[in-house]
Amino acid sequence: MQHIFTSTFTRVVPLASVAVLSMTLSAQMPAAPQSSDPMRQGASQASAPTQAKAIQAASLNAELTKSIDTKKAKTGDEVAAKTTADAKLPDGTDLPKGTKLVGNVVEVSPKSKEQKNSHLVISLSHAVTKEGKEVPIHAAVTSMTGPAMAQSMDMSSPGGGGMAPSGGGDSGGGSGAASAPAPSQSMPTASTSSDPQTQQGAMLKSAQDRVPVANMPNVVLSAPTTPDSAGVLDAQNQNINLSSGTKFTVNVSASQPGQGGE
Repeated sequence: MQHIFTSTFTRVVPLASVAVLSMTLSAQMPAAPQSSDPMRQGASQASAPTQAKAIQAASLNAELTKSIDTKKAKTGDEVAAKTTADAKLPDGTDLPKGTKLVGNVVEVSPKSKEQKNSHLVISLSHAVTKEGKEVPIHAAVTSMTGPAMAQSMDMSSPGGGGMAPSGGGDSGGGSGAASAPAPSQSMPTASTSSDPQTQQGAMLKSAQDRVPVANMPNVVLSAPTTPDSAGVLDAQNQNINLSSGTKFTVNVSASQPGQGGE
């Protein structure tokens, strides 16, 4: 699977966050009739480049460097990742391969006897280059792929890999966060393959989309729901365990002054 994530992603694409995805979809709607007022036309044309710039982001590949387990994680815990290819943000900022992406756990609800589903929300608030330069960012995870061995463990070990046996349940520990929203009964499922190395997480295409995390049965990824979140994960009847090396694609833009970035 390594070759899938080593190519350079420097093309500029729409930022896949709730607000930006909505703006992107709106852009596909038929254009409204133009005003006959020349002053309004001029103002509209002048604002167009600014609006276009606001919804642009660089799509890049990254992987977690620290595991996250809903059974143990607490709100505020650090989320650490690194880029796996060189990239450049629309404002010209270079993010070389190996650039750190840092954030935190925003929400977490573990599986318990009372709550059968788990829930995890993470943020990625800034990038740190090898020279130590910090770059505030807005980020939105668009796909995720667990290590191939995670799926192998789930398939070979009864009830293993986080899959709870029928009637079983984990003890209620964790952060004591509010109960996780129960995912819909019809969970998206990843396509099966005899070679787990060929699997890759499906890509989010809209703010309402939910896609399976590859190599992690019963875990789904949703679009960010707030400006401070980068990804939302839910799982049925098991905890979510994102091990170090979990790969993901993420749309990133530099946080502008006044956008509330960290």
